[in-house]
Amino acid sequence: MKLIKALFLILLIGAALLVINSIFSVTMARIYFGRIERDGRYLKVEQEEVFFKVIGDGDPVLMIHGFAGSHFDFLELAKLLSSNRRVYLLDLPGFGLSTASNKGDYSRKGYAELVVDLMSLLNIEKADLIGHSFGGEVSLNIAYYFPERVNRLVLIDSSIHGDRDILPGFFARSKIMTRIAMRFYFQTFPVQRLLYTKGLGDKSLFSSETFGRYFSLVDHMSSSFIYEFINSDDTASISDKLGEIECSTLILWGENDIILPVAEHGEPLAKKIPNSILKVVEGSGHAPFLESPERIAKEIIGFLE
Repeated sequence: MKLIKALFLILLIGAALLVINSIFSVTMARIYFGRIERDGRYLKVEQEEVFFKVIGDGDPVLMIHGFAGSHFDFLELAKLLSSNRRVYLLDLPGFGLSTASNKGDYSRKGYAELVVDLMSLLNIEKADLIGHSFGGEVSLNIAYYFPERVNRLVLIDSSIHGDRDILPGFFARSKIMTRIAMRFYFQTFPVQRLLYTKGLGDKSLFSSETFGRYFSLVDHMSSSFIYEFINSDDTASISDKLGEIECSTLILWGENDIILPVAEHGEPLAKKIPNSILKVVEGSGHAPFLESPERIAKEIIGFLE
């Protein structure tokens, strides 16, 4: 009987801690979300309202963020590229400031089709693409299925073979369990801070304000969208077609990326894409443009010109 009472007490304390952590996380997210500047605009693409921002003038460049990311991730890099380029930063439906309708196709190919439709609405016939991580997978799908719309391709720490399970299969197969796992685990402040810090090559570059904005947008993601996203997963669907991608491709990779190590993901990717070159960014992690924006901008400008 004492053992049962002890177990019950432990479970009760654990549940209370989960609730407190969730309330704390939501409160912090709302505070940071209220500070976000929204100096872009929305454009309806089929059933989705897509938020995007344009910087500079010149030949078009589209920047596609990674999973749980947003256009804010690319802001500093975009400013460096915008001296002679018209840079389009967008939030894919379900991420950043673009809320998903939950009626679209949220596979990599589906997002590729949406980006191409957005290009048509913006009268962009052909553009250079820059994709980070999951955004690189989307960019690869565009390059394969719509080669006539791509001039050159830049992939930043983008693997199509990574272990991307957001939630365990048991949770992912149930809308209710997905909601519970998102609110009490994935979207909590401590978990996201741990994951965010893990992506940095140099932990001393951690910024509370930058992380706060990032976390508020992770909190903004709906569990119903995540359920649709997980169950639309077509990761690696074009892995055997990479040899058919013809556009010039620059692959940039953080030397200290422990999420997708360059030896396991970057080097094999470079071998599969015929007209590609791999450059490793010393000291950087999974998002080198956040840690070394000037170096990344120099590499991209040299490649595009």
